[in-house]
Amino acid sequence: MTINTQKIEKTLGGLKFAVILLILFALLMIVGTFCESYYGTDFANRVIYKTWFFMLLQFGMFISIIFAAFLRLPPKKRLYGFYTIHAGLILIGMGSFMTYYAGVDGSIVLPPNSPSREVILSDDIIKMRFENDGRVVTYKLPYTSFGTDIDEEYEDIKLRRYLPFADKKFKWLEAKESYPNTEPIHSTQYFLKNAFVTQDLTLSLHPEAIDFESNATLGPLTVHYLPSSLAKCFAKDNPSKLILWDKQEESCFTPEEKEISIQKTKEGNRFLVYQKENIYFSFFPDMSPWPLDEKMQVIRGGSLRIFSKKLFEDSPNLFLFGTATSWFDKDEGTWNYQNFATGKKEDKTVILPWMGLEVTMLDHKERKVPGLVPTEVLPIQKNNEMIKGQTRALELEVQNKKYWVTNDTPVQLLIDGRKVVFYLEKESLTLPFEFVLTKFKMEKDPGTNRPASYESFVRLFTSEGTQNHHIYMNNPLKHMGFTFYQASYSQDRQGNYISTLSVNVDPGRPFKYAGSLMLVFGSMWHYFLNYRKRKKKNITPLVPGVEDDIQKA
Repeated sequence: MTINTQKIEKTLGGLKFAVILLILFALLMIVGTFCESYYGTDFANRVIYKTWFFMLLQFGMFISIIFAAFLRLPPKKRLYGFYTIHAGLILIGMGSFMTYYAGVDGSIVLPPNSPSREVILSDDIIKMRFENDGRVVTYKLPYTSFGTDIDEEYEDIKLRRYLPFADKKFKWLEAKESYPNTEPIHSTQYFLKNAFVTQDLTLSLHPEAIDFESNATLGPLTVHYLPSSLAKCFAKDNPSKLILWDKQEESCFTPEEKEISIQKTKEGNRFLVYQKENIYFSFFPDMSPWPLDEKMQVIRGGSLRIFSKKLFEDSPNLFLFGTATSWFDKDEGTWNYQNFATGKKEDKTVILPWMGLEVTMLDHKERKVPGLVPTEVLPIQKNNEMIKGQTRALELEVQNKKYWVTNDTPVQLLIDGRKVVFYLEKESLTLPFEFVLTKFKMEKDPGTNRPASYESFVRLFTSEGTQNHHIYMNNPLKHMGFTFYQASYSQDRQGNYISTLSVNVDPGRPFKYAGSLMLVFGSMWHYFLNYRKRKKKNITPLVPGVEDDIQKA
């Protein structure tokens, strides 16, 4: 079987092959533009622009251009413009390959007055830091648009499944460890509402509930979630308003019940002494919940605590004990206690004395763990911000137990006596110089809160000294081959502006510029040569025989 090389060359350099490639390229660009608009740039890169088939298509176009020029050799004067155009396209292709292979495309985040030199790239990595010996192992995750099974293993640590776009969904989970039946590890879901606000609230005492706390602050209201064994003591109307709680025995009592004398210091601070198993514990309830030993040293590892309800009477405080609640009514001057009913939902609602606020118990679990489990979703972008699918998640399996590591929640595990911390991050590049954001300026459209423009004033620290620069639209900063553009901004919890700069290194840029110029010049040249040819054909000879001479010319 012989290979017809001439036929292959004509096919690769033919118009039909080029048209097919251009149609496919145009279709993929349309799909990519749609994905970028609705699902974000990262998703579009993963599903179209940085996939193997899109790169193969571009390589096919590059081959088609080379063979199209090769088939029209040796050079002909009327095709000089054609050769120039194709040479420009080849240069653009070479420059694009250099950019893809050796270029840098990332971003750097500049908090105010904080030195930064880490450029965040697009690839995802998992870092495993072994705290005992300081060893750090980095594994590069697949650059995919949908969930992918990895099934890699490192020292009994198995990497199972990676989700590049996920949302956290609430689920009740089984505990990974066993706990004594007397230990308070219950969790409860509540719903708070009034005429102005609604709030779902999940509170937990379970040590494995890393996504939820036992306290919450909702404006002026502070919510405290306490062991259910304390509820019965909050219901007691004792004059001292003090409660002693023995965590080990899961019991509580008031000083009046144990006939414990409450005394005062010269400064007027209340104190009491409680004896347990021939050990004396001193308490200053209005200053600290922790007991003091005979040497007046704080005992934090013990099981005894004391609560002074007086400390929570000046501001709104809501105490929740799973299936019960307690609060202080300032208008009435009394402490209230109420159980949530276990029947209909409307019977599980308690009216509170603060602006018509209501609290409803939705669900209560004594032993299960409330968790936010990553679930794969299709990302959604709105106004250039991701509103869905912001979470990246990796499932680990260690000693037959599964854990989720996300980009916003590291996981710390004890593996055979070694503490290992897992971080899901973006690959980064350390710059040979530092930035500091000294000032951020933003202008808004008149009458609206929409930003019209934003600018960054930065201080650059290099080996040659300090430089001040002003970065804004169409005015990037160029230094040591890096180009920094003003990309976006954000705000921290204190309201300070944080600037984000896009970082670009493009070694193929000179080739792409030269190729673009050759495209323009070649197009003009090709048009000029064909225009002259058509003009000569349209000349009517005045003398017989002149037409033949013109054609020869």
